[in-house]
Amino acid sequence: MTAGNARHSRNSQPFLLRSRLFQIRAGASFLAWLGSRAPGRRLILRLRSQRWSKSLLESALAYRRTFSSFAEAQSSASKYIAAGHEHPDEIRYHTSIADSIRESDYPVLFHLAPIAAGLRRVFDLGGHVGNLFYAYQHKICFPSDLTWTVYDLPHKRPFAEQLAAQRNETRIRFTNRLAEADGSDVFIASGSLHYFEQPLHDILDALEFRPLHVFVNRTPFSMGRPLITVQDNRSYLVPCTLHSRSDVVSGMAGLGYELVSEWPVHERKLWVPTYPDLSAPTYSGFYFRKK
Repeated sequence: MTAGNARHSRNSQPFLLRSRLFQIRAGASFLAWLGSRAPGRRLILRLRSQRWSKSLLESALAYRRTFSSFAEAQSSASKYIAAGHEHPDEIRYHTSIADSIRESDYPVLFHLAPIAAGLRRVFDLGGHVGNLFYAYQHKICFPSDLTWTVYDLPHKRPFAEQLAAQRNETRIRFTNRLAEADGSDVFIASGSLHYFEQPLHDILDALEFRPLHVFVNRTPFSMGRPLITVQDNRSYLVPCTLHSRSDVVSGMAGLGYELVSEWPVHERKLWVPTYPDLSAPTYSGFYFRKK
């Protein structure tokens, strides 16, 4: 979002709404700071354990609290900012970084490089405009007959196809059907798994022929039970899940996968203000391989 667009967006909001958003964000930031310290964490846990103080916290935090479902989270978020993943800022941002390699990509590249020559089908969950394909091909020589399938929301498809046409790229294609992951060599979810209410093992369990290799990257996980909340991207709000780390690892083991590698992702964090005990200070990455 440009400075002019940001000012226009703020000015188009009623004063009371702008004030309320400021209060929610300031309160969430303060609680995140407080919860990152042991004494503050204990205080938040005490406040959360009492009905009256928990109710007060949830009222003050509005959409930055936890919810029982994505539908409930979306309903709360829409009262403040109606836009979600369809916001132009989201598409502009991901198009602008289509060729960018980030620090957290290197563990994936390390494990992907030795198997790249034999890859024929890659399924990219929530892959936007094909960012990973464009970035990774600068580091890895993908075969000419590779099919890299990007799964994302339908409104992103025209932008993604336009970018592929501009780059004369025929190996990348787009779908809105999860079933097309069936029989893939690699399934990758980078910066996307937390936008799905289903845990990873449930998504893969629906496939008849599961992928041999599964990568999860740039994803926040709960250190205990799953938490559904709303991610505040300033100009748009989106429901998301901090899936349980232990549930994901055990769920994948139940499907016949072994955890080969795990790494911290320091680029981002998603702190749930009233759950400092479950929030992870960093995002995470995993590589699972079929036994």
